[in-house]
Order: sequence, then structure tokens, then C-alpha cells
Amino acid sequence: MGAASDLTAGDLRWISPLPLWSGILAGPIAWAFDLEVRYALVKWTCVSQRPALLHAVTAASLLVVAAGACVSWLALQRTAAHVPIDGGGPRQRAQFMATLGLASSALFALAIVAGAIPQWMLDACQ
Repeated sequence: MGAASDLTAGDLRWISPLPLWSGILAGPIAWAFDLEVRYALVKWTCVSQRPALLHAVTAASLLVVAAGACVSWLALQRTAAHVPIDGGGPRQRAQFMATLGLASSALFALAIVAGAIPQWMLDACQ
């Protein structure tokens, strides 16, 4: 039967590509969204005197990254049941992708926070 024979229906859901790729791509997509939307909104927030909107965009982006990290964490928990991480089976691939999703989420959360620090310290309209 092979490595796929020890997979339950719940495991197969977490080994499917959608949750794994969601965890990996949530960070870069949220970072790109944050960067572009904050850049586009600076002039409007200065004219309307609503700088809180820039902070809301950053908070929403961090929520998307956190959701991606949660999906990756759940996938890692569901696929890491006493299986060695070396190999090319579906569980090993899922473990690698879930770990990559966690690392990607951490990296891009740091990038979003680093990009937001100047807007917290300096006035965007000056």
C-alpha cells in the first residue's frame, strides 16, 4: 500500500494543495497588498486627515498573515504524526510546505511591521 495507506480523511484534507499553498502565499500577498494600498492612500489620508486608515491597512495585512500562519500550523500538526521528515511521500511534502508557510508568515509579518514603523514614528503628511 505505501505511505498513503496510513492517511485518514482528515489528514488528506490538510495534505491537499489549497491549505498548504494558502499558508505559504498569505504572507507575500498580504505584504504586497499592504505596501501598495498604503502607498496609494497616503495622499488621500493627508487631505482627509484620516491617518488611522493607514494603520487599519497594516492591521488587516497582519491579520491575513496570522491566518496563513494558523493554516500552516494546523497543517503541520495534522501531518507530523511520527513520520520522518526525509522522503518524498505526501506527508513529508506537506510537512515541508507547512514549515515553509510558517517561516514565510514570520518573515512577511516582520516585513510588514518594519514597513509600518516609519508611519508610526513620523507623520506621513509632512
